[in-house]
Amino acid sequence: MNSDIFKPRIVVGTPVTPKALFPSLAGSSFCVSHAAPRDLDRAIEFVGEDEILVLDNGAFSHWKKKKGAIDRNKFWSWANAAQARSSQAVAVIPDVIEGSERENLLEISWAIREELADFPERTMSIWHLNESLEFLETQARLMNFVGFGSCAEFDVQTKRADYLARIRDASQVLDQVEADHNRRPWIHLMRGLGVLSELTRFESADSTNIAVNHCRHKAEHGDDRAAFMKRRIQSQVDAGLDLAEVETVTSSITNFDDAPTARPKL
Repeated sequence: MNSDIFKPRIVVGTPVTPKALFPSLAGSSFCVSHAAPRDLDRAIEFVGEDEILVLDNGAFSHWKKKKGAIDRNKFWSWANAAQARSSQAVAVIPDVIEGSERENLLEISWAIREELADFPERTMSIWHLNESLEFLETQARLMNFVGFGSCAEFDVQTKRADYLARIRDASQVLDQVEADHNRRPWIHLMRGLGVLSELTRFESADSTNIAVNHCRHKAEHGDDRAAFMKRRIQSQVDAGLDLAEVETVTSSITNFDDAPTARPKL
């Protein structure tokens, strides 16, 4: 992934139906969940060279169905195989929904120390917004990719102001890590595409908006309707960017596209 020019990536959530729409999204970023993996082959085929393919662990969907924790071994078997096929693929380390920081740190340890992840440099840990800023600092110093997950008290849709206020606190932590350690992880907003235009220093965000709502534009745009929605969202995100801040980001020290020479250590 090329960090020479900073740009926020719009990550298209899947599955996208019908499959005939996928070619119009060629060159995009995608998110495929282990809970609904049917578009994985198409996402690998059409993901852009300078884009990201997020391999979500499906823990939130599993939790909503009251099925408990996911089978981490099954997830890693699936994710490792996908990452072997696509250098753009980043695997989201299974997180414990409503779990403790210790439980989620153990999941990171399982992935990296126990070598469940074949590509540890392309793993993404999740920091839930109700977790401590100290835990975020730990992840920012350790990981190349960190995902921000909303929660009840900082829900991105129902409590937008609280969500954005918490993000501002998190941004100060990231800035300090960058100043102290000359590194800054790639930050992905889980289900956060609706606020990406207000958050200049964040690399990507996903949403199922295109997959769910493209039919509304079928009459006018036909099989180009999914791509039409993506272009419209991209223009909204671009219009909201602080250009001065973009220049600062582009010239600052970043390392999210640098492959580490050794496995990350906890």
